[in-house]
Amino acid sequence: MSTAVNRLMYPRTFRVRSIAIAVVLFAARAGAQGVVHADSAVAQTRPTARCADCTPLAPMTVHDKAAFYADRTYSVHTLLGVSYAAGIAQWRKAPPEWGTGISGYGRRFAAAYGGGVVSHTTEFSIGVLLHEDPRFEPSLHNGFGARSVDALHNTVYVRTDDGGHRFAWSRAAAALATGFAVNSWEPRRLHSTHHALILSLAGVASYGTGNLTREFTPDIKRFLLRQLRLDNRK
Repeated sequence: MSTAVNRLMYPRTFRVRSIAIAVVLFAARAGAQGVVHADSAVAQTRPTARCADCTPLAPMTVHDKAAFYADRTYSVHTLLGVSYAAGIAQWRKAPPEWGTGISGYGRRFAAAYGGGVVSHTTEFSIGVLLHEDPRFEPSLHNGFGARSVDALHNTVYVRTDDGGHRFAWSRAAAALATGFAVNSWEPRRLHSTHHALILSLAGVASYGTGNLTREFTPDIKRFLLRQLRLDNRK
């Protein structure tokens, strides 16, 4: 949910990153091998070079999806992440109209958390109706490039309850709803359809960066553990 603050503050560097990731997402889709169909039989033909490291995802019930949504939205981890992100925004004094002190921090925290609630609620509601699986799906490929393409591809396409894959309508709707919601809370000088759409694009970019982080975090942890063991042996 910390990415909601990035969308909210709308720095120029984040705009550039959002557009760049959108281009990469398009390229990832264009360069993906084969066509991904919605039926599970075809979906199971994906390369399985890393299947020894993967556990097949069991279908989620509506209750499972509700619990997943609640954890993403109301957990202590989420609150800590939003608190940190709001603190960074406070330090940057962005937007300046919100001032400083407790009141300024409170507005930044509320805007960031509220953006996350809108995003997660929209994604959950539409995902349940369309039988989408909200969980992250690790790549089955080896190699940094192939795994990065998979992570970005899975930003635009989502697993379904029957094991297939299709366009992630819930994420698209969530990004769009959040962009317009956050824009409505910002200072009046920023109110515009163009600005809201740029915030929505930033929301899509945040899905991409999140998937890349989830894909490679286990590798980083394993690397750090190996280094720690080597240091302890010295």
